Amino acid sequence: MANTLGTTSNGKVVAQRALELLVEQYGFVSQIVGDYSDATARKGDSITTHIVSVQSASDYSTTQGYLASDVTQTDVAITLNKFKHVSYSINDDERTSSSINLIERFAEQAAHAIGKAMVDDVLALVTTHYTSTLSISAGAVTFGSIVDCAATLNTNKVPMGGRFAVLSPGNYANLSKDAVVVANGQRNNDLVGSADLGVVHGVSINNYPSLPAAVSKGFVGQREALLVATRLPEVPAGVAIPGDITNVSEPKTGISLQLREFYDIGLGAHQRTLSLIYGVARGSTSSLVRIV
Repeated sequence: MANTLGTTSNGKVVAQRALELLVEQYGFVSQIVGDYSDATARKGDSITTHIVSVQSASDYSTTQGYLASDVTQTDVAITLNKFKHVSYSINDDERTSSSINLIERFAEQAAHAIGKAMVDDVLALVTTHYTSTLSISAGAVTFGSIVDCAATLNTNKVPMGGRFAVLSPGNYANLSKDAVVVANGQRNNDLVGSADLGVVHGVSINNYPSLPAAVSKGFVGQREALLVATRLPEVPAGVAIPGDITNVSEPKTGISLQLREFYDIGLGAHQRTLSLIYGVARGSTSSLVRIV
């Protein structure tokens, strides 16, 4: 038998902290085109999002005035084919005998598990479909490498805004030691104190240790190169639910998780589940440069 937890539960605190940690640990997920919502959906549903082509400025005409030009917006359908959850149970013995901050511990574990699943699915899309490349030896990315990748994006007429890089640990470390970066007094405190490279030549720099084989050294892209959509599981209607189901959102990105929790009196166990439905898709393949 399971009982509703009521207002005494700290599950929402756990879920909120998990979202904060997810965004902190996998920040580049929020830098790609995302359709994040706390709306419910079913696995297999399709969400349509869009990528917008670059426009050109026109001359004002004394006879036609502000003549409108055609705008190209490409629809991209994302199938919500991933249904992930992190579930754990704490029994009464564990709960009463531990002095550890279980909220922080399990929030961090949940954030890592769900975030890594989504990030790995996004990065698995970065293959030879993206034909622009820059050849660099392993662990040899420099300031000049980022400039060269940015130049390729410029040649491809990719917008300047929303550019980001995901680098392997070795390449991230080498860029952190680059003389041009180290000598920049404006970023010394961040780099030395937090190892945060921030923005380099208009590109937000990120580090990820589990890059797929096709892009094991990293890549530089613009936000419309990759797309992700997230939704939450539907809640059954017309039935008694022996627990709490709530949705929690991260305000900056809009990414949401669903929290389900209940307490089993017979087992003396408190179970929590954090869940998410999502799908990923390629966007503009000219908006990404693979480092090979």
